[in-house]
Amino acid sequence: MLLPLASLVAIQAGGIDDDLRPGFVVATAAGVLVAVVAWRISGQVSSYVDELDQSRQAFRGALTRLGQTLESSDDRRVLVDVVLEATQALLGAERAVFFADAGTHVVAKAARGPGGALQARLGHGEGLAGWVAEHGEPACWPPGPAQPAPPEPEVSTALAVPLHAGGRLFGVVGLYGRSRSFSGEDLSTVTTFARQAQASIERTFAHEEARRLSITDGLTGLWNRRHLDLRCSEELDRAARFGEEFALVMIDLDDLSAINNRYGHQVGDAVLVEMANRLAASTRRVDLVARYGGDEFLLLLPRTDQRGALEVVEKVRAAVTGAPVSTRAGPVPLSISLGVACHPGDGTTVGTLTAAADAALYRAKRSGKNQVCVASPAAAPHPVADLGES
Repeated sequence: MLLPLASLVAIQAGGIDDDLRPGFVVATAAGVLVAVVAWRISGQVSSYVDELDQSRQAFRGALTRLGQTLESSDDRRVLVDVVLEATQALLGAERAVFFADAGTHVVAKAARGPGGALQARLGHGEGLAGWVAEHGEPACWPPGPAQPAPPEPEVSTALAVPLHAGGRLFGVVGLYGRSRSFSGEDLSTVTTFARQAQASIERTFAHEEARRLSITDGLTGLWNRRHLDLRCSEELDRAARFGEEFALVMIDLDDLSAINNRYGHQVGDAVLVEMANRLAASTRRVDLVARYGGDEFLLLLPRTDQRGALEVVEKVRAAVTGAPVSTRAGPVPLSISLGVACHPGDGTTVGTLTAAADAALYRAKRSGKNQVCVASPAAAPHPVADLGES
């Protein structure tokens, strides 16, 4: 820009002949115009390069976090968040949304960028994300098969890809809005990211199933002793903080060995499974039902004193013994003995409470079975008079 400006100064100073002055002025003005345009373009290019560099840095950072998370995380929510972050950074989308599949519809569970409410729903087949959920195929718009529809962001361009896990749809990743349309190459890139994420998401389900199996009983599906001990410790902590009572109830299926000898162990297992179902169905939602081992079960009754525990126990007893169990060998009648211990009167640790409930159960068995005993020394056995001896 300095040369055209110097020329103008020369004109003003009289350094150009009058005959050449008009043409020189036009040429100089044109030079100034070209210089200004070049300066503006240079500034725009520099700004674009800076933005591109920032975008690349953001993308590299997102890729690093994505790789680390895919390798190490067992948290599906964290995995979804980094997939949204990486794909949004890669394509420069204004908004990224994850829609979790819920069978007949999808629900917005995570998002990056402005606007849009979480927990919003789209039916399968509705909008772009709903179309992808219904067909299980990636798509972009325009010119794709479906336009975004509320609650999807209102934008001029969008793409969506499905995420699968365990052979079924897990959710849909949607990217919405940018200055230029999404291309088939963009769709292919995001689909590749989705495939990488799917393997990690499937791993979280496998770990979750392994954890579930580690704390449940393989035969009955009830919680096992490991989980029971953990929950009892938690209840002890709660009781210590808030001064609450709770009860443990030890339950024994009377004469299981006789059932196994008479009908076979498969029938005995069927009786245990049905007993577990009846225990689970007859207890409160806050209660925990666990298989303690063999033919013994244990109930954890939070915020329950001895009187409340006996009320629950009576309901449980009636549900378990009220009708014979239907088996392939015919109906098998049930009889159970129960021992009740309460915190803090009968113990202040998991071990002392369990021992107290077990001792009460043993007294019930020695007293003729088919009855309830409480652990408190002053309390007498609580026989169930309306049931016969087993």
